[in-house]
Amino acid sequence: MLDVVISGLSAEADVVNNDLEVEEGDALQHHKQILEVYGFLLQWTIAAIETKAAEKPASTTAARGKGGKGAKAKTASKDGWDSAAAVQNALDVMSKVLKLRLVRVFTTTSDRDTFVNLFTRAVYLVLESETRVKSTPMRMHAFKVLCIAVKHHGHAYGMVRQTIIARTRTDHIQVHKHPSCKA
Repeated sequence: MLDVVISGLSAEADVVNNDLEVEEGDALQHHKQILEVYGFLLQWTIAAIETKAAEKPASTTAARGKGGKGAKAKTASKDGWDSAAAVQNALDVMSKVLKLRLVRVFTTTSDRDTFVNLFTRAVYLVLESETRVKSTPMRMHAFKVLCIAVKHHGHAYGMVRQTIIARTRTDHIQVHKHPSCKA
């Protein structure tokens, strides 16, 4: 399901970008609704994946022992679907959408903030997973989304607040800086 949502959101981002370049004002309201639906679906599916991933380590720690498997075997599920790769693709598409001129699509600040928060909430869920944070590519993709949200959409206060909340709940979150974040 995540792959379908990612594909649809990516295609919609391309269409919105084209309409923004040709000053197609009539279609922007329609794009706003579609982006909101895809944003919600993306956040919902990532929350479901992260909830499921959080349950797996608890049930597999007893099964682990002598026969250690490689890192690829740990991330791929029984049906061969790699949730880590899918989440990384989702983070890439989030970056793509956040780079759009959303000011033209979401005319009010509260609407734009609500839309951006759909993506940042999903990123914070990903960063709560210790195994996801230990993966450098996953961490860098997540930080890229947050940096774009801070730089282009005024998410600095929300990020500070969420970091403080997460820091009090989890011990594995460390302070890292993505190369694209420039102070």
